[in-house]
Amino acid sequence: MSLANALLGLLNYRSMTGYDLKKTFDDTIDFFWSAQMSQIYRELNNLEEKGLVKSRIEPQDKRPDRKVYELTKEGKETFLNWLNKFPNQLSQHKRSRFLMRIFFSSRLKLDELAFEMTRYKKEKEKQLKYLSEVEEWIKGYNNDDKYKSETFYWDLILRKGYKDNTADIKWAEECLQLIKEKNNHH
Repeated sequence: MSLANALLGLLNYRSMTGYDLKKTFDDTIDFFWSAQMSQIYRELNNLEEKGLVKSRIEPQDKRPDRKVYELTKEGKETFLNWLNKFPNQLSQHKRSRFLMRIFFSSRLKLDELAFEMTRYKKEKEKQLKYLSEVEEWIKGYNNDDKYKSETFYWDLILRKGYKDNTADIKWAEECLQLIKEKNNHH
């Protein structure tokens, strides 16, 4: 139900099309929750069947009609109920295919491991660049009275993203140094 809750939460701000929702996902929360366009539309259909959202068709000149989704009263209540019930276990259990491979890397060449670790570090650096774009996006909403009270909470998540990625980069750099030292001893 988590994607559903994310969609209900975004629709809590304003009515949007599936495309608007995907763009909002990509521009804002993708660093901690991502969704494919097909997943979004499938979930919107489920939410509409359950009466939590409703849609309307907006005709457009010289362009295809837009299907705009908005929260129903039940959708708002469902979202607020979910929001108010934090789980007992707050930290997520992680499953990392990358870390699993490192755990068993004694069967790899050190150069190969260094290559993959460098690739990981570059991914995390790219993520940091994306987070700075999210930060600019949040600053833009700081001037909008409708969203000004929301930006404080968005910033809390952004800080977590910065800390996680910075720590991951530092870890990768340490590992690369240790791999280099191990390689020199062989």
